[in-house]
Amino acid sequence: MSYNNLQETLEKYAKAYTVQFKSQLRKDNTYASGDLANSIKPDLSLKNEFSILALDYIEQVSEGRRAGKMPPWPPRSFRILDWIKKKNIIIKKKGKVVSPSPNNLKSLAYVIARSIGSRGAIKRFGYKGSNIIDFVYNSLSKQMGDEIFESYKQDLEKILKEQIK
Repeated sequence: MSYNNLQETLEKYAKAYTVQFKSQLRKDNTYASGDLANSIKPDLSLKNEFSILALDYIEQVSEGRRAGKMPPWPPRSFRILDWIKKKNIIIKKKGKVVSPSPNNLKSLAYVIARSIGSRGAIKRFGYKGSNIIDFVYNSLSKQMGDEIFESYKQDLEKILKEQIK
């Protein structure tokens, strides 16, 4: 049995969710290096299903990181180091600009990780995250549900007509 209409609808919404996530990252101003946005891809490997794949830290962007625990050191600090480099953050000590040597960059990454541990992440969202996952889901889910139902109905009607013949 083929569910062509259903598959087409799922492919359409897999692409729509991907585009919406990337767009919302830019609107929320949570698009720093582009790594997260570039990692967002639809996965259509299973028949009549789809998933959206992204780097694991999309959850922290969406839900935030609560204060109280410092991000794991040093593994997560490498992401912080990449972020510092891509944002061209200027390092200052006692009001004077210092060279971006590896040791100074590591020190800054540690200070940022410690701050995230004590305050949380993304101050402008009240350290609660951007809520991107729920926002994107809610923006497309009703329309997607209606279209999936209609596509499935059309496929079933086609299958029944073929079997009645």
